[in-house]
Amino acid sequence: MNLKYIVSVLAGISVFCVAFGQIENYKQYFVSPLKIETSLSGNFGEPRSAHFHTGLDYRTYADGKDVVAIADGYVSRVLVSPWGYGLALYVNHPNNYTSVYAHLSEFNPEIASFVKKVQYESQSFAIDTVLSPEMFVFQRGQTMAYSGNTGFSEGPHLHFEIRETDTEYPVNPLENIYHVDDDIAPEISFLYVYPLSDISTIDGKSLTKKVKLTKDSDGNYNPSVNLKAGGLIGIGLAYVDRMNGTSNRYGAKSVKLFVDDELVYYSVVEKLDFEKQRCKNSMFDYNAYLNDDLHVHKLFVEPNNDAKLFQKLINDGMFYVPENTNAKIKIEIADYCENKSVVEFYVDGGKVDYNKIDLKTQKISWDKNSFFITEECRLEIDSAVLFYDAEIDFVKIKDGKYSSVYKIGEENIAIKNDFKISFYVNEKYHQLIDKMFVVREREGKFRYIKPELEGAYISAESSYFGQFYLWMDTIAPKITPINIANNKNMKNAKFVEFKIEDDFSGISDYDIYINDKWVLAEYEPRKSRIRYYFDEMMPTSETYSIKTVVKDNCNNIEVFETEFRY
Repeated sequence: MNLKYIVSVLAGISVFCVAFGQIENYKQYFVSPLKIETSLSGNFGEPRSAHFHTGLDYRTYADGKDVVAIADGYVSRVLVSPWGYGLALYVNHPNNYTSVYAHLSEFNPEIASFVKKVQYESQSFAIDTVLSPEMFVFQRGQTMAYSGNTGFSEGPHLHFEIRETDTEYPVNPLENIYHVDDDIAPEISFLYVYPLSDISTIDGKSLTKKVKLTKDSDGNYNPSVNLKAGGLIGIGLAYVDRMNGTSNRYGAKSVKLFVDDELVYYSVVEKLDFEKQRCKNSMFDYNAYLNDDLHVHKLFVEPNNDAKLFQKLINDGMFYVPENTNAKIKIEIADYCENKSVVEFYVDGGKVDYNKIDLKTQKISWDKNSFFITEECRLEIDSAVLFYDAEIDFVKIKDGKYSSVYKIGEENIAIKNDFKISFYVNEKYHQLIDKMFVVREREGKFRYIKPELEGAYISAESSYFGQFYLWMDTIAPKITPINIANNKNMKNAKFVEFKIEDDFSGISDYDIYINDKWVLAEYEPRKSRIRYYFDEMMPTSETYSIKTVVKDNCNNIEVFETEFRY
């Protein structure tokens, strides 16, 4: 495709954009990213473990479905990774939007050839390459790649996004661009009422109240008990959305909270900011997610939650009901097809006991830096970490093999940014300091945290509270040949395959060499395997040797070598 054609296409679409300007007018302009009939397994804004889903997940049921450009444009970025999006394409469109296609099984031949060239030049399976506009230009509906199950994917599907090109903010493709059959309103299961101060009570107790909701004859939801609250309180709601013809659970678009007919909280998930993604665990009750596997939307905003999802707030959605009065509470939840569910109830005002305030209670302020130190451990929590003032434990709970075990905070406290923990390394371990790392333990399982050596200390940054200590990994990874043996004839094989495992710090690097020449090893961490597909880059020889080298995160290296025929 010549440059003159590209320029004419871009100019033509630019005229279109000037005329229409906004994404809501592109319903006729964008086509589906798949040629098959589409069905969603995940929607935009859906709450996940620690983030909001940034796109649409289309069911494909199998690999190899054509993935097409939704509009004219050029490939601006190619990503290959064992993790995350796996194989992915980013396509810039002249209307200042970028479409993203992830978990692909393979690219079209031209892109695949380019990617392979980059991989061999960098001697790396994983690449992330930005491309110039003239390299790969596609017209609307033209096949660019094929759907798959690569990266962090739990089954064959296409993860698809539309982003603003300048900001990279993912935007909602539903409602304004792509239609789905959905006449089912969100389903609401539980109401949560939170005491939000030291003197607040719910039905006489300083504990969060969880109430089952039932649907009345009008289709609205009501709590099964009367509620009395004293002091400052907040409301939470556990709900899921549904769509026609599927049992999948989805996220809702908007939530409104009215107190005595006044709108005090209004959130809308239409655009997301990757830098604010961890605010999800402030907007949704992190404790309820950990312990009850429920996504409970908190209809109030904690001080350090700066997600750009709130359309209106009065007192951050928090309120109190004076004694001997009551307040009418109404909540409206709407999905992306404007199906709506309503919760209505009253809260009676309770007595507030101001003598309950405990002036000895120690808390860390969310907007201040905090530093704690013992003889062997340091803890640094800066003003970007917490969503709200919280009591944070920093306690030695037992002795350990290489350090004591420290409890830091509570696991059900969500944090916005990482905090830093450092352990002093005993002199007798200095010769093995490059084998040491920090562990976070939960329910008997431990997780490696990338270490940083700072003098006689090993430091690490953690995204979660829990139990921490130093550990050491001196055991090399394990390599097991799957389809190759010494002197085996591989002429009829498409690839050579190895299983690679590491029980401690995890695998960091993997390489395959044939006759001492690096060849492309493709890593699938979910299956703990690497493969080399015999290709034109394999050296020609009368005899062949293969060497597989695997390194873990503590620099332990394992090597497997054998001879084969081809």
